[in-house]
This record gives sequence, C-alpha cells and structure tokens, in this order.
Amino acid sequence: MPRPGSGGGRADAPHLILPDGTAGPWITGLILDHARDGIILLDISGRVLWMNPALERMLGWTLGEMRGHNPAQFILPPEARPTPDALARFRYDPQGSLFKKYHVARHLRRDGTTFWNQQCHALIDLGPADAQKMVVVTCRDISDEVRVQSALQWVKDDLDHAAHHDDLTGLGNRKKLSKFLQSGTAHASLRAGSMGVLQLDLDRFKDINDTLGHAAGDAVLVHVARNLIEAAGADDLACRMGGDEFLLICPDIGDRASLCRRAEAVLEMAGRPLAWRDQTIVPGVSIGATMPGVSGDDVPMDGEALIRQADQALYSAKEAGRGRAVLYTPELGRRHREEQQLSRDLKDAVELEQFCVHLQPIAHLGQNRITGCEALLRWCHPVRGLLPPACFLPAAAQAQLLSEIDYLAMNAALDALSELRGQGFADLSMSLNVSSSILADADYPALLDWALQSRDLPPQSVCIEILETAMMNRGALDVTAAVTRLRDLGVRVALDDFGAGYAGLAHMSAVEIDAIKLDRTMTCRLGKDPRARVITRAIIRLCAVLGMDVIAAGVETQGQLSILRRAQCPQVQGYGLARPMALAELSDWLRAHTPFAAPLTMPQTPAPEGQLPGSQTPGNTRPDPAAPDPHTTSAAPAREGGADRGRSKRAKQRRRDTSN
Repeated sequence: MPRPGSGGGRADAPHLILPDGTAGPWITGLILDHARDGIILLDISGRVLWMNPALERMLGWTLGEMRGHNPAQFILPPEARPTPDALARFRYDPQGSLFKKYHVARHLRRDGTTFWNQQCHALIDLGPADAQKMVVVTCRDISDEVRVQSALQWVKDDLDHAAHHDDLTGLGNRKKLSKFLQSGTAHASLRAGSMGVLQLDLDRFKDINDTLGHAAGDAVLVHVARNLIEAAGADDLACRMGGDEFLLICPDIGDRASLCRRAEAVLEMAGRPLAWRDQTIVPGVSIGATMPGVSGDDVPMDGEALIRQADQALYSAKEAGRGRAVLYTPELGRRHREEQQLSRDLKDAVELEQFCVHLQPIAHLGQNRITGCEALLRWCHPVRGLLPPACFLPAAAQAQLLSEIDYLAMNAALDALSELRGQGFADLSMSLNVSSSILADADYPALLDWALQSRDLPPQSVCIEILETAMMNRGALDVTAAVTRLRDLGVRVALDDFGAGYAGLAHMSAVEIDAIKLDRTMTCRLGKDPRARVITRAIIRLCAVLGMDVIAAGVETQGQLSILRRAQCPQVQGYGLARPMALAELSDWLRAHTPFAAPLTMPQTPAPEGQLPGSQTPGNTRPDPAAPDPHTTSAAPAREGGADRGRSKRAKQRRRDTSN
C-alpha cells in the first residue's frame, strides 16, 4: 500500500481544499507525516500496513521492520508476547468494545525502555471482505502524565494516611475511627452483636512526663502502641485517641469471655518493661471493656455508644485501683448518668446561685459567750432539698467549679455576718473555709478586701481556715505567700483539721498563722485516750506561747468540754454546743444565749449513731436534716487514677461540715 505521505490513496477520496481554492491529495499525507501522535494502520488480523514517522520515533522500529507483523511481537515484554499460533488466529472484532474507548498500556521501546501508551482504535470498513477492513490506531506517549499522576496519587495517599493516623505511634486517630464506624464492616459487626471495645488509659503517665521528661513519655506511648498492635487480632482497629488514651475495636470478638481474654492480653503486653536510657520504665494500663448486650437490654447500639460505655468502665477501673480491666455493667451506667446529672445540676446551681451557708456557733470558754461562727456550705437543690457538701463537692471538683462555689460561699457568709452585726452582734466574727484552688488565685485577697469594704466589715472579723492537707499537697500553690497576702489585709488565718494525721507542728513553724482548729478526731478521743489528752494539753500550751488561738472542733460531751476547760482551751465548737443553722434561726439562738446564763454545759454522752447530738443544749431542739453524720467526715472516699485522684485531693481540701 503506498504511504499517504507519498500522495497515494483512493482516487475518489475527498481532497483538502486549500485557502487559494486548489486541492491536493498530497496534503493529507503531509499532515499524517507531521502529526505528533503516532498513527498506525493495521489489517483486520492486526498486521502492520503503515505507520507514520512519529510512531517510528516513539517505538524505535521502522515501518520496513514492522510491516506485515503484529505490533505485539515488538512492543510487549517477551514474557507477555502471544504465541505464534495465537497471533495467527488473531482477528479484530468489528463489534467489540475495543473501538469504543481509550486504552492505556505499558509498552516496550526498541532500546528496552518502557512507556505508557494511550491508544484509540478506529475501524475503516470499505466492504464485507476482510481485505476491505482496516484498523487505525492513534498512539500517544503519556509517560509524563502518568508520572505526574502517580506522584499526585502518592501525595494524596500520604496526606490521607497522615489525616487518619497518629504521627507519633502510627495508630489510627479519631478520623480513622469515625470512618471505620461508618463502614459496612462495623455495621455488620454491630448487628451481629460481635463487636467489642477496649478503652485504655495509661496509669500515672503524668508522673513519667514530670520526672523523666516528655521524650520518655513519647517512648512509653510508642512502646504501648506496639504492644497493643501485637495483642490485637488481625481484624482489630487500634487507635490513639489523644494524650495517653488508646482504643481497640474488635469487630469479631464474638462473646464476653473472648473480650475479657483480649483485655487481659493487652494488660499483660502493654505492661512490659521498657528500657529507657539508664533505667527501666514499667507502664501501667487500665482498661474499660464493653460489647453489645452487656447493658442488659436488646436496644441496638452504635459504635459511639459502645465507646461511651467503655469509657465509663475505664473510669470504674481507675476507681478500683488501676492496672485492671473492668467490664461495663448496667450499674456502672446508672452511676455515670447520676454523676452527669449532678454535674449539670451543679453548673445550673452556680449560674442560679443556689448555694447558701448555715452557721455553727463558736464559744469562748473564758468569756462564757459566743464570739464567732463558722460558715458551712449548703446546696439548696430544687428537687432534692438542702444538701451538705459531702453530696456534691467531689462532683464540683471534677467539674472544676470549686472556685466559683467558694466565691458564692464567701459572699453568702459575709452577707450573713453583715446582717448579724446589724442586728447588734457587733463583735461576732466569721470563719470561712477555702479550697486550694481559690487560695492559689492571686486575685482572691483583693476580691475578699473589696467584699469586706463593700459591706463595711473590718478585716479582723473574718478568719480564713486553710486545711492542713493544703500544706501537704502544695503543688504549684505557695501557701506561705497566700497566707501572707491574707494577713496583710488584716484577715486572721487558721490552720484547719490540725492533728488529723499530718505533720501539724511542722506547718506551725513553716507558716505564720493566727490560730489552729483541733480536728474532731482528736477531740473525740479525749475521754478515753490519755495520750490524746496529753497531746492536746501540749498543743494548747504551745499555741499560748506562740500567741496563737485554739478552737477545739467536734466537741459533743460534757466530759470533752471539762477536759478542754482544764487544759485552758480558749474556744470550742461542735454539736454539743449547737448544730449549724440558717441565719434567721441563729439570730434567735444568739439572743437566747448571749451571754450564757451559766457556765457552758453539754450532754454527758454523744447522740446515738445516725442522730444529731446536743438535744439537751439550749436552743438545739430539732435535728438538722442537711447535716452529715457527726461521726463521719464530709470528704468522699478516696478515688485513684487520673481525674479521680485529683478529685480525691480536692475533696480532702474542702472540709465544710466536719467541724462539729
């Protein structure tokens, strides 16, 4: 067949009309010869009839070398080339899909290099015979485009991986978790009830960061992540949720026993020792576990609901002492919902100022009269009624509301003092309990000063009681500086709960204070423990030498009062004298007992367990439903782990109603 570029072709073929009106079939061949895309003409059996110079350059083979052969013999790698029999049988299918779209294949040049060839096939049908049918293939080298596309895809994949994985550990992140929970695999697992969730949290991870540095903390996180992957099943998804929290989703765990075994394996492997520089770090892990059905109902659950259950179980594992796995139960869920509701109610209570103070009188034994009161916090709950601090302070600490509540209590106490002084009790003082959080507030002295001035109250009429535990757990709090700022205002400062098992004498020498309040645990032993009497007398004498006042808290019986009077204890407070009461009630009580008609007396024995003592004392005629049991403390039981540990410390720092 003549080459188009040489002027050959069908005699009746239309010619290109030039701008000057002339026509010439040679123009068509000129265009084909100068086209940048490779063009090849094949017979219906795939044998080369003609190709243009561009394709010769692209392949490295000339038309003379390829004419009469199937291009597959040249452009395919040897291992992919068809057999001679296959080539002999080959025939294009005029109705095939080959002619309907582009095709991209990797082909071989003569020099051995490869390139990406984009091909477009077109059928030339000049009659019914095979000799009248030809195939035109247009070829374009798109290797550069493929390389760019591959690079873009690599970047896209890299960005996608970074978006769905944690940089430090390589585990999945929250985005990866969310994508998985929306997948068909997760939905099928949830429907089958076979999905298990393990929520992990490192124990005392902050201690590692604080003592060994953040590099050591990062090494521990990577160490735990690797062990978590090792303990996980083949189909499990391990994620780092942030900080020292991890999550393991087990889509096909099957049953609770298998989930618990998986949790125990994670505990064992995550706790393996880590060699860090010149020492060994032994990580600790607590785990909360759950799966559909453990809540005791058949309500369908989504993945997020399971994660919330696992988090509640983790909280319980921390409370139980760390280093263990706890399976979610309906009781855990009920308690968590109650705590959430309490937290919401507390936020509303702060916003609506639902707090008030009850006042407990303090008697001066030498003067035989009431010289002050202690303000004890109460929550006027709209549904549950009047609540003592033990019912809500731990939750307030967890919700970081202690400072706001402290300021509300301060204003309520100062309002009460102002009212009492306006009623004629001009020499009455008020004792206020403060938490470590408000004590650490640099603005607190100025706010207290403004509150006193706005009510025309002298600073010396207020005594700020600081817990001895605040001395023990200083942290970032400079107690000495805080006390100095308060005393510079003229406010008196007392050390509360003195003798409650801490190094009280050391605190007396370390911080300049005006008074101490003997803890009720010391007072209640006076009648039966000779050593307690000796220690109490020594403390009172020491305070007299140092010019410090002493208030004995928790005085309930005449025997305790007599011992304290003989020891020359200046002041007493407790249910044997009077219970805490509202302002209006206290006003009436003070009018009836100022001064005492005779030397102060108290009951011979404390009231039975669960009842309020002091029924024989003047004015103490009915029990206080909001007051705690006088034989228990107001602090909640100590809880361990993370936020719970902080909650316990803050709860201990808030003695609101245990000075009876």
